[in-house]
Amino acid sequence: MKTIATILWFSLSLLGVHQGHSQQQTVIHPDGPFTKMLLFKWNEQVTPEQKDHMTDLFEDLVKEVQGFDSFEIMELTHSHRFETAFVLKFSSGAAEKTYREHPKHQQLGQLGPLLVKDFQEVKY
Repeated sequence: MKTIATILWFSLSLLGVHQGHSQQQTVIHPDGPFTKMLLFKWNEQVTPEQKDHMTDLFEDLVKEVQGFDSFEIMELTHSHRFETAFVLKFSSGAAEKTYREHPKHQQLGQLGPLLVKDFQEVKY
């Protein structure tokens, strides 16, 4: 957990964290295993049940998509911009492509704008 927090801090420092909605930052990585970190600032009116539903969809994807190896949630206590980080580990770019095309990921894409005020993605 401490390692992930250190990587997050270092990655965000290097990326310069720009303001804006739905930004994506990519750190160059080989086509082998990689990690994707999704940083969220929730809308003020989001309920715990809505957050749980979003989390459940990610957990289902880990079970249903071969190569989507793990999913972890971290509450960010030292960030002024983001509240939550979802950490996703993939075995390859092909696994990530399968994940993006999965119907439950499509549901996440529809939920995101309703539940999330600010978002950033980091791959490493």
